[in-house]
Amino acid sequence: MNIKALALASVIGLSAPAMTEVITANKADAMPTDFVRPTGTFADVNQEWEIRLYLDQFGAYTYEATNTKNGSSLTLKNPTISREEQAYIYTFKNGKYRYRVIYNASRPKAIALYVFNPSGNVILNREMFKGYARPQGTFIDANQEWVVRLYMNQSGSYIYEGENTKTGSTLTLKNPKVSREEQAYIYTFKNGQYRYQVIYNPANSKAIALYVFDPNGKAILTRGMTLDYDV
Repeated sequence: MNIKALALASVIGLSAPAMTEVITANKADAMPTDFVRPTGTFADVNQEWEIRLYLDQFGAYTYEATNTKNGSSLTLKNPTISREEQAYIYTFKNGKYRYRVIYNASRPKAIALYVFNPSGNVILNREMFKGYARPQGTFIDANQEWVVRLYMNQSGSYIYEGENTKTGSTLTLKNPKVSREEQAYIYTFKNGQYRYQVIYNPANSKAIALYVFDPNGKAILTRGMTLDYDV
C-alpha cells in the first residue's frame, strides 16, 4: 500500500484500507441491519468526483459515481462488508476492479474512496465530503418572480424546486448532471428535452445563476438569484 493511501486511511480512522471481507451481501435482504451505511452525495475537494450512496427501491445498497470533468458514470450494487475498529468498509466490484468505500460513523459527513485495479494496486484514492460545494437554500430573483429551492432529500438526491410566483406554477427535478468550468459548478437538471441549469461559484455562496434551455438549445430564461434563507 502506498504512503498516500495509508495517510488517507489514517484520516478516517483506519490503519490501512486493506481489510478481510467478512460478509457478502449478494441479496438486499442479506444486508445486516446493524451495519452503519453512509448515504447521500459525497464529493472530493476539487469536485472532480461525486459519489452517491443510497438504498434503491429493492433495498440494494447502491454506489453511483460521476466524473464531473468527462461526464462518465458508474453504478454498482450489493457490496461485501467488513469492519475494522470504528470503520465500516463497503467493497463494490466492477469486473476485476474493486471500489472500496470506508466510513467512520464518528465522521458522518466524510468517506474515503479507494479504487483497486485487477492487480490489487490503488489507482484512485480520495477523501470525500457530503454536500461539498453544492448550493442549498431558497433563491429569488430581483423581481421576486422566480423562486428556486435547492436541497438534499433524505435519500441523498439533490433536488431543484422552481416556482413562478405570478402564475403559481411549480416544477420539481432531481439528480442533475454535474460539470465544472473554472471556479463555477454547473448543475444541469432535465425536464424532458428542456434543461434547467444552475451555476454556482463557492466564492459567492449566496448567489446562483439560472438558465433554462429549450429543446433547440436556446436560452429562454436567464436569472441572477440571491439566497433568501437557508434550508
